[in-house]
Amino acid sequence: MTAMPMFPLEHVLLPGEPLQLNVFEPRYRAMVADVLAGDRRFGVVLITRGSEVGGGDERSDVGTIARIIAHQDLPDGRIMVACRGIERLTVTGWLPDDPYPRADVQPWPDGPSGTPEEWDRALVRFEEQLSPIQDWFVEAAQREGKSHPGFIGPPADAEPTEYTFGKSGALPLPELDRYRILAAPDPIARIDVMARAVDDVEPLLRDVLRPEE
Repeated sequence: MTAMPMFPLEHVLLPGEPLQLNVFEPRYRAMVADVLAGDRRFGVVLITRGSEVGGGDERSDVGTIARIIAHQDLPDGRIMVACRGIERLTVTGWLPDDPYPRADVQPWPDGPSGTPEEWDRALVRFEEQLSPIQDWFVEAAQREGKSHPGFIGPPADAEPTEYTFGKSGALPLPELDRYRILAAPDPIARIDVMARAVDDVEPLLRDVLRPEE
């Protein structure tokens, strides 16, 4: 268990995803300075109620450890920060927000992906579910004279953890669904959550991407 600086956001960061931050609050500028002076790692959790400005928010207990890759100090005092999600964390207890949010956390490694046969069955079902939606994106881009590669994400033969988090990051999903995906204990459970989330957004995507039907 480790005490870690925390950045609550109204956005879910998944492992492997990039994150751009425009840091302007004094407490978070102080946090970034301390993180840069240390191991460049901090935690990101979803704000479930309230706002990321000013404090007084309610925060989730599952998040992601982020690492700062690059930063730029601006003349007006803001700091532009480029980060990437590294691995999941669970919050075991919040510490006082002085001088900035901190929490006791521990890494949460991904669970096993079942047998190769179980994973292959889950993967095939999900890829079949995504196939027509990916075609809709390509067709919509072609109607506008553009090219679209389909969903950007890891290939189907990627390692299960990389595949599920990477594909989730490429899908147009609401933050609550993204949080459920982050909190799923293992790739098999996660791909089931992903499938239900895609079912929920499919009618909206159909209306947007295939308005002529």
